[in-house]
Amino acid sequence: MDYLNPALDLDRLHAEFGAERRLLIRDFFRPEVAEALARAVEAIDWSLCYRDAKGDRRLTGEQLRSLDDSQRAYLVDGIVEVARRQFQFSFYTESLGDALKRGDEGLLARFIRYMADEAFLSIMRRITGIPEVNRVYAQATMYAPGSFLLAHDDHVDAENRRLAYVINLTRQWRPDWGGLLHFGRPDGSVSDTFFPHFNSMSVFAVPQTHFVSYVPPFAQGQRNAITGWLIAA
Repeated sequence: MDYLNPALDLDRLHAEFGAERRLLIRDFFRPEVAEALARAVEAIDWSLCYRDAKGDRRLTGEQLRSLDDSQRAYLVDGIVEVARRQFQFSFYTESLGDALKRGDEGLLARFIRYMADEAFLSIMRRITGIPEVNRVYAQATMYAPGSFLLAHDDHVDAENRRLAYVINLTRQWRPDWGGLLHFGRPDGSVSDTFFPHFNSMSVFAVPQTHFVSYVPPFAQGQRNAITGWLIAA
C-alpha cells in the first residue's frame, strides 16, 4: 500500500521547497494512514530524553513512574540548569529503529520499513532536489508540558544528515501551547514558524537553525510526531 496522499503535486512541492530549503506539506498521507499512525503513537510507553552535565540521558516510562515528587522536581531543576548554560532538550521519545531490532510487527515497525524503501526515498529526493539521501532514521516524539528543544542546526560530524523531517500526528493543538517549530536567522530572530497541523510533514535541509518552543504547564494535550533525518550513507 502507498501511504502517501495521491493528490500531492510533487513538482509544485519541489518549487516551494525552493531557496529557503524548507517546506510544510499539509495532508501528506492518506487520511486513514494518518489516523492509524496517530493511534499507534498515542499507545507508546514514552521515555524521557534530556541532557545532564555528562551528556544525553534517557529515562524509561517505568523509571519515570517510580520517581516521587521530590525526585521529579530535582530532575526538572537539573534540566533547567543545563538549559541556562548550553544546548538542552527535554521531550519524550521512542526509537522506531529499536522496535525493528526487537522484531516488532506492529504498524510503527512496518512504517519505518516503508520510509526506508526506495519508493518513499525517491519521492523525498524529488521534492527536495537532494539526490543522495538513501537512508532514514526515525523516532516517535511527544512534547508535553515542560518539553522544549533549544536552538541547533542538526549537523553532526559523524553523520551525513541531509534532511530533517517532522510528521505531525496531533489532532488538536493551539499555538499558545508552544511546541511550534521555529527557524532562526543569524541575528537571533525568527524567520519562519511551522504549526503542527495534523497529517502534515515539515521537511528542511540540514544544517538549518531551528528550535521547538517551550510547552507551558497550562497546555491541554500532547504534541505527537514521528521525527528524524534522511541521511546520505
